[in-house]
Amino acid sequence: MKAGQKLRIVLYTFLGLSCLYLFYLSCVWDYRLLVAREHVRFRQEMPTMDSWINSPFGKLKSYLFNVTNAAEFESGIDKRLKVDQIGPITYKIVGFNDILSRNENNVTYRKNRYRHVKFLPEESVAPDVLNWTIVSPNNVLLGAAAKFKHVAPFSVLGFDAITRFEDLFITGSVYYFLWEFTRPSLQLVSNLLPFALSANCGPLHNALKDKEEVYTVNIGPEQGIENFFRIQSLNGQQIIKEQLPRSEQWSDEACPYNVSGAHDNSLFPPFLQPDTPLNVVAIESCRVLPLVYQRPERYAGLDTYRYLLLQPGQEPPRCMDTTYGIKLHQGMFDVSKCVINDAPSAFSAPHFYGSSYNWSEHYEGFNPNAEEHEPFILMEPTTGIPVNEKYRFQSNIPMPNLASYSRRLKKFSNMLLPTFWYEFEMGELPDFVLWLMWFNVKVLPHVQAPCMALLLLLALWSALKVIRVAWGDLSYVDLYRKICGRGSTNACLETVFPTTDRHLTQCGQDSDEAVK
Repeated sequence: MKAGQKLRIVLYTFLGLSCLYLFYLSCVWDYRLLVAREHVRFRQEMPTMDSWINSPFGKLKSYLFNVTNAAEFESGIDKRLKVDQIGPITYKIVGFNDILSRNENNVTYRKNRYRHVKFLPEESVAPDVLNWTIVSPNNVLLGAAAKFKHVAPFSVLGFDAITRFEDLFITGSVYYFLWEFTRPSLQLVSNLLPFALSANCGPLHNALKDKEEVYTVNIGPEQGIENFFRIQSLNGQQIIKEQLPRSEQWSDEACPYNVSGAHDNSLFPPFLQPDTPLNVVAIESCRVLPLVYQRPERYAGLDTYRYLLLQPGQEPPRCMDTTYGIKLHQGMFDVSKCVINDAPSAFSAPHFYGSSYNWSEHYEGFNPNAEEHEPFILMEPTTGIPVNEKYRFQSNIPMPNLASYSRRLKKFSNMLLPTFWYEFEMGELPDFVLWLMWFNVKVLPHVQAPCMALLLLLALWSALKVIRVAWGDLSYVDLYRKICGRGSTNACLETVFPTTDRHLTQCGQDSDEAVK
């Protein structure tokens, strides 16, 4: 046997054995599971890594409320505030995730949510909206009144005297209310106690500040695919820092302050089911939010699950159902430990959607509806990757009964004052990420059977090729004859001469008789 023949036999044998081995693996493993195992390894070389590193990305849309009857309300002519919504005021947001350390089982990274913030005039309600002039209640004054009513009830007289020159309503630009909102009295106190109070109460000024967010999360199949990207710790702790005082009074079941097992809202485990328990860390409200499965929904050619971040009529956690002694309505929760100066504050859905608060008793102009105001996430369940998100919340100041205050403040008794609301709209995923998701969901489940058939045929072809080469490059016809035992090539030939009495039969010999 020549050296060339031996080499070909080795190559074909290797090919056949490889195909048989892959066929065996295909019988044992689901291709989608193999892809998922590689996905949860969270390798630096993964094609989706760049998209995750430069996240979150999308648009932050802010909305304010312009009071159109401030004078009539203050004079007592009108009993309800009339408000017009101003917005959206749109900003482009690009974040960044900086990997600090990693091993086979976990990765530690620092999340910078607001690396780039850019105003988008063309996607706002008007290019010059930041210069628009609006009228708003003096939320600094009213928030202070609500706070002191609870923490220092005997200071009412002194409070009225100190704040008598503060306007009940303020006129200013949209930019002022979003980014530079302060008052002379607050500025004075802040100068005296710079470590106790912040003078600037602009919601975007404070919301978009850099916050320390260092996460350690599970990765790798050894931790269990179902535990992929579940949080081990946030800033080295399992308790959200602002909620540490509450952790001494409330259990994990009563107060959502423990981040263990939650997610950072960027990646989730593959193969989600509607009943898979999912929670996200809402860093802006210093709590863990449960994701509540709502329904399946079609998006960008993919079948997704729609999860709500806040259900209509949802009861607040027991540790977050009051704000400075004020019992909160359904569909909202306390965030006073998480906002500037520990001011009285509660989050709800925009326009009080899904809340039990009877806003029409105090306001005209709201239009709560699910399409515009329901906060949700769309998740592709096979990969566990969010494909769309509209993170919507409204910040409110709960007001107590102000009967003990001056007449002008009494008008705001038992109201919920909306300061602003925002929507973070997740940006479109890159095309290659969407294509990989589509291939994983739509193609991969249907290619396993054809691939197995092809592997089996290749293994059979390789075996036949080895035999043909070993027997001297036989053709398939010769190989068939050789294997089936038909090696004789003798033929019988009969020649007939019609003009004579005899004929010759040849089949290796002549016949004895020709014709009788």
